[in-house]
Amino acid sequence: MTTKPAAWAPAEAGSSDPEANRHSLLAAAGHARTLFDAMVRLEEDTEIAPELARRLESVLELLEDHIQPVEVMAGSGQEYRRGASKGSNQDRSPVSGKLNPIAPPVELSVGDDHTARTTTTLGLAYQGPPGRVHGGWVATLLDHLMGYAAGTVGTWIFTRSLTVDYDHAVPLFEELEITARVDEVIGRKIWVVGEIRAQGAVVAKARGLWLPPRVIPGTN
Repeated sequence: MTTKPAAWAPAEAGSSDPEANRHSLLAAAGHARTLFDAMVRLEEDTEIAPELARRLESVLELLEDHIQPVEVMAGSGQEYRRGASKGSNQDRSPVSGKLNPIAPPVELSVGDDHTARTTTTLGLAYQGPPGRVHGGWVATLLDHLMGYAAGTVGTWIFTRSLTVDYDHAVPLFEELEITARVDEVIGRKIWVVGEIRAQGAVVAKARGLWLPPRVIPGTN
């Protein structure tokens, strides 16, 4: 018979240090990122599988009474314009969010010349063909950087279209240089180009259109 792990002791009320808690949560996100990498490298018949499942179940029990409703995390357009949830959204981005375990994450640099840049190295959690980055993640990286570049022109914008050319297979375990810049602005239309380089060679490039909504949520 399997013994269920003991319940976690409740945190003491009034003893929280917000800054220390955030530091610990960042560390936890890093551990989860390492866990994802480890999970895709396990053999399917590994003998530690039962114990791994039990330990992760106990972690989920710890989280159960502390997670926020989806509606709260998604936020509203009006909250975004006020900046109430902007930091939270950025922290939880699937590409650059330090608190999102599926994010590599990437460190963005946005310039006054309507450019965005970053470097990153992707591991097995992002693999498509053997040894190569999944094409969907290639497009995601480009869309993310290009969106930030477009954001230097307009603060409330969405991707309207994105065309990606996969010039070469994008390698895992190698530093990737990703750049994006605003190519032209025509009225409401913000055209952006981006590229990914590996060892100095372009392996993928894209061109896309970003637009603001005709009616911004939360405004009259």
